[in-house]
This record gives sequence, C-alpha cells and structure tokens, in this order.
Amino acid sequence: MERARSRHAGSAPDGAPRDRSLEQADTSISSFITGRRLWQAAIASLLLAGAGCSAKETPRTDPLPAPDRLDAAATAAARGAGAETRGAGAEARGAGAETRGAGAETRGAGADERAGAGQGAAAQALPPCKDGDTDPHDLRCTGLYSDFNARTIAAGVHEFKPAFELWSDGAEKTRWIYLPPGTTIDVSRMNDWTFPIGTRLWKEFRLPVAGAMRRIETRLLWKTAEDRWTRATYVWSEDGASALQVKAGVPEVPGTDGYAIPAQVDCIRCHAGKTDNVLGFEAIQLAAPEASGLTYAELVQRGLLSTSSGGALPAADALQVPGSATERRALGLLHANCGVSCHHPIGVATHFEMRLDIDAAGRVGGVRDTRVYRTAINQPSKLRPPGAPPEARYYRIRPRDPERSTLLRAMSRRDAPGAPPEQMPPLATRRVDEAGVAAVRAWIEAMTPAAGYPPAAP
Repeated sequence: MERARSRHAGSAPDGAPRDRSLEQADTSISSFITGRRLWQAAIASLLLAGAGCSAKETPRTDPLPAPDRLDAAATAAARGAGAETRGAGAEARGAGAETRGAGAETRGAGADERAGAGQGAAAQALPPCKDGDTDPHDLRCTGLYSDFNARTIAAGVHEFKPAFELWSDGAEKTRWIYLPPGTTIDVSRMNDWTFPIGTRLWKEFRLPVAGAMRRIETRLLWKTAEDRWTRATYVWSEDGASALQVKAGVPEVPGTDGYAIPAQVDCIRCHAGKTDNVLGFEAIQLAAPEASGLTYAELVQRGLLSTSSGGALPAADALQVPGSATERRALGLLHANCGVSCHHPIGVATHFEMRLDIDAAGRVGGVRDTRVYRTAINQPSKLRPPGAPPEARYYRIRPRDPERSTLLRAMSRRDAPGAPPEQMPPLATRRVDEAGVAAVRAWIEAMTPAAGYPPAAP
C-alpha cells in the first residue's frame, strides 16, 4: 500500500531539535478502524509520541463478494475450483496433518517465503479458496483474476493510473479497483472520499531482474466492513507461478537493487492519513490530464460518485493542479508523496502542509492559494546539514536557493541503517527519486518575484 509517514520528535546530530514532520515512529496496528475522525487523532498522537500499538490481526468472517460479480472462471477459482474441489470431502476440508503442515510452512514467514523462493511448489499444496475468508493467503483468491494462470483480469475490475505517482524505488506499477455493483463512492468531502463496503484495490509492482521485468509484489486493500479494511501483501515466486501473502515483509528481494517489501504493519503509517484509507484514488489525482484508465471524468460519467446532499459534482477543470508546467510537476509530486498521507490539516504534520486541497466551492485555486506555498516558502526550518555554521539560516523552501531549502535536502538523502531519520519519504524507499528532486529544484530556482513569489528571506 502506497507507504508510511509518521514521525516522532528527536534531536539532530548537532543537538538542534529536528522538524517533527520528517521523523518516524513504529506502529503495529493491523487493521484500520475508520469510524468518524476520533481514531485519526488517537493514532496521530501515538505516532507523534513515538508510541507503538500492538493490536493483533484478526481475520473477519464477512462473506466474499457474491459469485455473480466475477465470471465463471473467477467463480471457480474463488470458490475452490467448483464442484470437483468442493466435493473432495474430508481430504479437502479436514486438510489433515499433511495440509496443515503445508499451511504452516507457507504461512510461517520463513526464509524461503520471505525471499519469494519455492512458492510455486507451496501453492500447489495450499487448500482451495474459502468462502468467508477476508484475509486470503493466495492472491488468486482475492478476485483480481478470472483466470489466474492466464492473468486475465476479472469482470468489474478496472485499471487506473493516478496523475502523480508515489515513488517506489523505480518500480513499475499497475493499479486496479473493484466497486460492488450498484454502489457509489461518497465524495461529499472532496478531499477525503468514502468507499462502499466491498471495495477492493490492488497494486502490482514490477522490477527488472536478470534483464527482464518481473512481478515482485501485489498489494491489496479490501473494505470488509464500514469501519475495517483488510490489507495484504502478496510476494510473487521467482518463476511467476504464484503469489502468496507475506506479513513480515522482505528486507531485500533477491536479484533487485536492494528493493525491500515493507511489513504489513507499516501500511497504516501512510494510510492513516485518509479517513477511509485509500491514498491514490482521489479527485486531484484522477482529474489531471496525466491520469488514465478509470479517471475522474469517467467516474462522473458512469454515475459512480455521489454526495449526501445530491448536489452537483465539481467539474474536472476546477480540480487541476495549478501553475506552469514546472509548478504543476513539483506540486503534484509533493501532493502524492508527502501531502496525501501526512502533510495535511488532519495528518501528523499539520504545521508543514503539502496536500493540494479542494475548497467548499469545488476548486483548487492558484499556486499562492496552496498550503505548501503558505506553510513552506520562507518558513524557518530546524533541520540543518552537518557542518552548517551556527549563524546560518535554513528554510523549508527558500526562493531561488535550493541549498538552503531543507525540503530538498530531505528528498535528496537516504538514511543509513540506525541513523536518525531525516529522509523524505521516510519509509519504504532506499533510493533517491532523482527525477523528483530535479522537479522540486527546478521549481525553487524558478521562484522569482516576476513569477509572483516573495523575495528570499535573509
């Protein structure tokens, strides 16, 4: 799930207090409780205090989506390959010592499972998909594919691509969403959509391995109740024959340039930034011309968006990221990588905001209306590079001065293991997004008075 951004207060190497928005805290909350907004305040306070949560993940017994939501092939896969599998009697249902041993082996997060090795053989030993299982161990049981072996996407599952993507260490990604028939997304609050029960989203990650692109992982978000989302990470076997759930993450995927799969408990550190957990499927990301697949305009055309008042929806033109091409690129990147999850009015970094917000009239407004303009430009920063003179002043963003803009420094670094956390984004990335850094640098360098920006602070 597009990852985590929580921080706790600490000290910089030279003893100066560090900007809280760039710090991290551990948490092990395993499911998302989303009733009203009280939960967000509680979680945020825990994250900022550095406290951990230890709720244990408990699969629910909510039924799987009705079989008619998938085609015949998907129904057979999700229900255990039809009558033949269901009729296997005591052997399939009882599972016996042999099946229980295989389940323990594949669920045990051992070295082979974490590395993604040997999963093809393990998958053959797994029992069939089960009705009522809202935490499937096998990707084939989540409803993404109608024919897993052929990788045929199931009926009713729609691909989408947001305009500005979360940086994932260079991985190529494909995303899909499923909305139960007859349901709509409640967009009464345009900055924070509420999804119907039964909504599922998947994101597949691919990287070059031995000279060829290979599926590495697929992540699932599944709304199983009004106040609960199931999340799961499926790691693909090296031969691409299977994808099984791994809860503990993979510290380094073999054959990649150090790519790591985060543990499932880390997901909330990003997804808690949204009332209903979904990060990349939202108005600004889907209304921009760079978006594709199931876009905002298509959602409106299909009647898949609604408001509690029944009022008119904002036009896509009013939801555009403002500014020149240079400004749009930087603002969109900061929105997707920093603003949506943490740096916004109800996030864990409310003093330094980078989310692009839609106002009550359904408009984003101009560059100078954005929160990043108001809370970052010429605003003093407590972060300081090593060896900086005591009298030197640094700012979150200083017009035309990238070297004294600490936002750019945080984006341009990756913390060494065990070092105080200063990088941004703070989780699930070990490689700097060079193109993203260049985009923000170009924006800072273009902040001239003639372009409407204030003179640089002293």
